[in-house]
Amino acid sequence: MVTTLLAATLVVCAAGPGLAQTQTQTQTPAPAPASGKKKEASPAAPAAPAWPANAAQSIYLARSTMMALQQAVETGNFTVLRDMGSPGFRAQNTAADLAIRFQALRQSGADLTAVAVVAPQLSTPPFLDPQKQLHLVGLFPTQPLEIDFDLSFENVDNRWRVSAIGVTAAPAPKAPDAGSGDKGKAAK
Repeated sequence: MVTTLLAATLVVCAAGPGLAQTQTQTQTPAPAPASGKKKEASPAAPAAPAWPANAAQSIYLARSTMMALQQAVETGNFTVLRDMGSPGFRAQNTAADLAIRFQALRQSGADLTAVAVVAPQLSTPPFLDPQKQLHLVGLFPTQPLEIDFDLSFENVDNRWRVSAIGVTAAPAPKAPDAGSGDKGKAAK
């Protein structure tokens, strides 16, 4: 059986390998002076996010990124999607560049709004690559088009920021027709 795959778009906007990574460090607070005076707390570095991301964070990151993409595709304004990105992503992609890269998705008429309520299905557990990039790979099982994604995020100031985005929209597999043998029979 040959399945016709309508690939609306595939975009990988990756940050250059020479870009420095943001790293957080934890500091151990100094003991209070013995004189009884309280020492003012020095600002500690923020804690690193959960490693790499728990299920709720993964769903949020996938949904929020896809909703930003939906709004960009719908309006033709890719500024917010770009601004959600890491410094490397923003340096390599203007809003106009993103509009060109997602032109096929826009022209296909794919509606990504269902990603707001449909839970993504991850193909692999969230993982960190050697450059400490968080990767989420999976799909939103929507109809009539299934939305496949490959998203990467960089930790910038203790927030996951988009560093690469790949999206395809293809016809969803047909679900088995439940109860097809009972068609035409009247219920008693």
